Amino acid sequence: MLLGEVRAPKRKEPEVTDKQPVPPRSRGEQGPSTDRPAQRGGVQVRERNGIWQVNVDGKFCGDYQQKEHALAAAALHKVSLR
Repeated sequence: MLLGEVRAPKRKEPEVTDKQPVPPRSRGEQGPSTDRPAQRGGVQVRERNGIWQVNVDGKFCGDYQQKEHALAAAALHKVSLR
């Protein structure tokens, strides 16, 4: 490109995400909710207001400010359950 040449505007590419498409819900079917009780016999990690919470078998195990730390704690709890 030379000085003084006008560059054609670039076309914006659609944003790509790693989320799966969600099928439409039928009546009476409940969607994902954070109000559900914790899973029994498992480790649950959820984010709420910027704080990551780890639960094991429905019992509170810890709060973390970083997602990576919460996932590491969850992995350790999963290994310790074996």
